[in-house]
Amino acid sequence: MDYPVSKNQLSGQGGARPTQYDDKGIPYGGPARYPGMQAGPPGSPDRYEGNFDANTGEPLPHMRRRPDGIIGPALMFVDTDLQTATWHGSVLLLAPRSYTPPTVVINDNGAPSLPFPAILLDTYKMTAFYRVDIKVPLDVSNEKKVEYRVNNVGPTYKFFVPGQRTPWRFAFWSCNGWSLSVSDKEKQELGGDNVVWDDLLQKHNKYPFHVQVCGGDQLYADKIWKSDVWTPWLAIKDKYVRRDAPFTREMAETADDFYFTHYAKCFFMSKFGESMETIPISTIIDDHDVWDGIGSYPDYLQYSQVFVQLKEYAFKYWRLYQAHTNQQLARQHGYFGKHGYSWLKQFGPFTAVLGPDTRYERCLSQIIESPTYDMIFERLERLPASVRHLVVFLGVPIVYPRLTYIEKTLSGIKNLGLTKLGFIAKQKSIVNIWGEPELSDDMNDHWTSGVHMEERKNFILRLQEFARRHNVRVTFVAGDVHCCGAGRFASANPPLPPEKDHRFMPQIISSAIMNVPPPNLVIRAVHSSAKTYMLDQNTDEMMYRLFEKDVNGKAPPNNNTKLLARRNFSSYAEDLSTKGMIVNIHVQNENNVGTKPYAINIPALSSSNNMV
Repeated sequence: MDYPVSKNQLSGQGGARPTQYDDKGIPYGGPARYPGMQAGPPGSPDRYEGNFDANTGEPLPHMRRRPDGIIGPALMFVDTDLQTATWHGSVLLLAPRSYTPPTVVINDNGAPSLPFPAILLDTYKMTAFYRVDIKVPLDVSNEKKVEYRVNNVGPTYKFFVPGQRTPWRFAFWSCNGWSLSVSDKEKQELGGDNVVWDDLLQKHNKYPFHVQVCGGDQLYADKIWKSDVWTPWLAIKDKYVRRDAPFTREMAETADDFYFTHYAKCFFMSKFGESMETIPISTIIDDHDVWDGIGSYPDYLQYSQVFVQLKEYAFKYWRLYQAHTNQQLARQHGYFGKHGYSWLKQFGPFTAVLGPDTRYERCLSQIIESPTYDMIFERLERLPASVRHLVVFLGVPIVYPRLTYIEKTLSGIKNLGLTKLGFIAKQKSIVNIWGEPELSDDMNDHWTSGVHMEERKNFILRLQEFARRHNVRVTFVAGDVHCCGAGRFASANPPLPPEKDHRFMPQIISSAIMNVPPPNLVIRAVHSSAKTYMLDQNTDEMMYRLFEKDVNGKAPPNNNTKLLARRNFSSYAEDLSTKGMIVNIHVQNENNVGTKPYAINIPALSSSNNMV
C-alpha cells in the first residue's frame, strides 16, 4: 500500500485460463513477443549482468562485502525448542554455482563448532542460493554472544541469544525503501536512507536485539512495472482481453531477472544487509514486496494471466531471500496456510509470535482464507502453558481510523465511469497505470475497509476467546501507513482494567524506517476519523493520544496527537517480573539525528480475567 506518501500524490468478471509450461518451467504464452516490446541492455544496473559476472556468477566489485565471491550472510531466527532449550536459526548465502557449497562455523564461548552444512535452495543463472541451519544451546540465566564465520574464513560475525530465564528483546520496523513518487529533494530533507537505521544499530550495540521483525515492504518492487515489457499489455483497452492475454517468455525472463537482482541490491548493499549479519530476521510480507496494492484490485486484474504469474515470481524470491526456503521445503521449514506462508514461533517460553501471510491469499473479498484461519487457531491451541503474551504481526494496522469517506468518493468515481475520461486518466493522482482509481487499492488494503469488516470482526472475536481461555495477552503490531501511533480494543460494557480484560488488545503502529511520511493534510484527514468505534456490543476500539508532544517538545502539527508523521521503528522487551511487555516507539528527531522514544507498557492478563 502506498496511501499517500508524497506531496505529488495529493493533487466484474473473475477467473483465468490455466497456464501451461514448457520443460524448463517457463509459461507458454502464444507469441513470444507483443508488438512494440523492447528489451533492456544486459549491463543495466537493474539486471543480473550489471551486478554479477554472467559467465562465473562472481559479484562485481560494487556488490562485494566479503573478500570471496559470497553474498551475505543473512541471519534468520527460526524458532526456540523449549524442550531442549535450543535456539534455531538459519543463514542465507549466495555463491557462484561453481563454488563448493559453503559451511558456517559458530563459536559459542568455546572452541569452534563442527561446520554446519548448506542445503541448495535454488539457482538463478550462475548464482546459487544456500541455507545453512544452525543451533545454539541456551544458558539457563545468561544472555550470550555467539560468533560465526562462513567457510571459517573472512570476517567474524556475531549475534546474541537470551538465556532461558532472561528477557527477550526485539525490534520491529517496516517500509524499508522509497515509493516511486518520492523526489530526491524529499529524501534529502529527511536525511537520506539511514537516519533511523543508524539509530537502531546504535541501540543494538548497547542493548542487543535478539530478533528484528520485518513488518512488510522490506523492499519496494513497484519498479517492475517500469519495464517496457509490459507496455503492449497495458495498452490493451478491453479489460477482459487484457485479463486473458498471455504471460510471455519475455515477461517471465524480465520477472526472474528483476526480482533476483532487485533483492540482491536492496538486501545486501544497504544498512539492512549490515543489520542481518548481527540481528536475525523474521519477516512478514506486504504489498510492495510484490508490487503496490497486490490482492486489492478487481478480479479482472487479480486473476489476469499476467498478475497471477508475476505474483508467483515475486513470491519465489520472497521465499528465497526473506524466508530462506523454496516452494518444496516451505511447509517443512514451518510456513503454513491453505496457499500462503504464515508462521508461529516462540520468543522463549513466555512470548509467542504470529506472522499471518495477508498477501498471498488476498483478493477483494478476503484477506486470509478460512482454512488458513483454522490452521492459525489450531496451532495457537497447542502453545505451551508458559506463554503469557501473543504478538500478532500484520502488514496493515487492524486498529485504525475509518476511511469510509474516501472509499465512497472513489466508489463514486468508478461507478460514474470517470476513469475512462481522458482528462481524468492523465491525472496520475486519480488513476493508476491499470486505469483504476489510484487510492482504491489503498482503501481496500485496510482491515477497516467495508469489504473486510466482517472478516476483521471474526478474527478479533476468535482471538478474544483464545485470550480468555488461555490467559494470554494479545498485542498487534503493524506498519505500512508511514506514521506511528497506538490504539486498542477493550471491553466496553462494562469497561474493565486492562489487567483483568481479555478483550484488551493493544495495537502498535510503527512505519516507516525509510520511506517518506504522509503530508500533514493526509494525517489531518485520518486524525479526524480517529473516533471511538464499537466492534460489537462488548468491545470498543480507539486510538491513543500518544503524542501530546512532538519530538521537538512542541505540540504536534494541528494538535494531531494520535498519529505522528515521522519515520520510526519500535522496540519490545519482556518484563519478567510482571510478565508484561515494555514497548518504545523511536521517532526520528527533527534535526535528522537519532530518535526520541515514546513508551507504552502492556500489562499481562491476570489469571482472574473477566470471564463474561
